[in-house]
Amino acid sequence: MNKIEKKEYLFSNDTGDAVLTIYEVFPGVRLIYNSVHMDRLDLGFVTEGNLIEIHHCCEGRIEQEFEDEYFYLMPGDLSIAMRKKNVNAYTFPLHHYHGITISINTDVAPGCFSEFLQDVRVKPLEVAKKLCGDSNCFIIRSQTYIEHIFSELYSVPESIKAGYFKVKILELLLVLSGLDLGEKQVTSNALPKSQVQLANQMAAYLAENMEQHVTIAELSKIFNASDTHLKNVFKGVYGVPIYTYMRIQKMQSAAQLLIHTERPVAEIAYEFGYNNTSKFTSAFQKVMGETPSEYRKVHTKTTVPQEFSE
Repeated sequence: MNKIEKKEYLFSNDTGDAVLTIYEVFPGVRLIYNSVHMDRLDLGFVTEGNLIEIHHCCEGRIEQEFEDEYFYLMPGDLSIAMRKKNVNAYTFPLHHYHGITISINTDVAPGCFSEFLQDVRVKPLEVAKKLCGDSNCFIIRSQTYIEHIFSELYSVPESIKAGYFKVKILELLLVLSGLDLGEKQVTSNALPKSQVQLANQMAAYLAENMEQHVTIAELSKIFNASDTHLKNVFKGVYGVPIYTYMRIQKMQSAAQLLIHTERPVAEIAYEFGYNNTSKFTSAFQKVMGETPSEYRKVHTKTTVPQEFSE
């Protein structure tokens, strides 16, 4: 069996860390596993060329910008974008994202993928143009047939990855090439830059006042907007109600203290308003998926961050 090249990169900033595991599946075609627990990921490089970028969101939320409009992928969503160069930075509103990216450099990859499998007469560039049209971005909200393609990719055994990745990429492109645009369930839900900026300003204010109980009415006065508008704009960007977001941010801030300090769990719990350690542990586990002790053990890194470069 032909082996495929694998590279792993670790990134970190003051909000958390991320690991990108990259496989060179075909010439010009990469499959990337994204495991992100930070607000923004700066790759540190730009690749020029005609690129097709496919993202599948498994957990969390990722932001994509196109010409002053912003799109957000939620679990189960798929996006296809055409670009003249890669995005060198990604934003994650919830500081949490797990997903798969398939990147196709059409200047390097074959024009038709029948070169890899005779009956798969798929031309990626034609597929992308058909789906994206004039917008350069196409989004499929959670669909069973997309989930079927990606579900096994998140747990495929190492021993069969080389062949499995090739089969799955060909399968995805073949399915997309036959997609009936008249029957697809697609909605852009684009937000203008002004609304994204408002939501980000609210999030920054909440982060600065995390120890306080900030009400919607207070936010309405501060940002001179109606309660309903603030709620809709915030959820459009962050995918959750304001109070849910505040709870998530508290736990993520606590998570950073767990992995970057040696402070006792009880002390960290008290800082975030929990006098009872067991209640803090329960709240932390609901948001982060692990108990504070488990999270500290698994996520404390000794590895020096490695820059992702070409």
